[in-house]
Amino acid sequence: MNTVKGFISNKKPGWYVEVITLILGLITVIVYTARGGNYLSAVSSSAVTLLALGIVTSFLVLIMDFRFLAIIPMILYASAVAVLLNTEMMFISNVAFGVDNNVFDSAWYTFIITGILAMITSAVAFGMGLSKKDVLVAKD
Repeated sequence: MNTVKGFISNKKPGWYVEVITLILGLITVIVYTARGGNYLSAVSSSAVTLLALGIVTSFLVLIMDFRFLAIIPMILYASAVAVLLNTEMMFISNVAFGVDNNVFDSAWYTFIITGILAMITSAVAFGMGLSKKDVLVAKD
């Protein structure tokens, strides 16, 4: 128990923001894949891969202190959002021009908003810092 207390007591507020980033990334990938695609925009395997890599690196950043490499999750989430928007471009333009009465559903809003929030919170967490000291676990 002292090990867990020492680990948590060594963390800055950015560490907790990175936990939120991890949760947002999980929500994004689950909602995006569960929503599925349609004839205008299929589920992008590269977007799912980038999101999965972002989730894994967010988890690793929470466990290990990567210092300046802790920006990697933000880069992966930003790339995933760019791929998502590119993949959904036909659907977005179809809805914008009302071609065949498609509408943005709640799942679409959810994965776009949570993806963008994951990118932003990851950058904020990096800026705030994750660990207080050079050691990962406080000494007894």
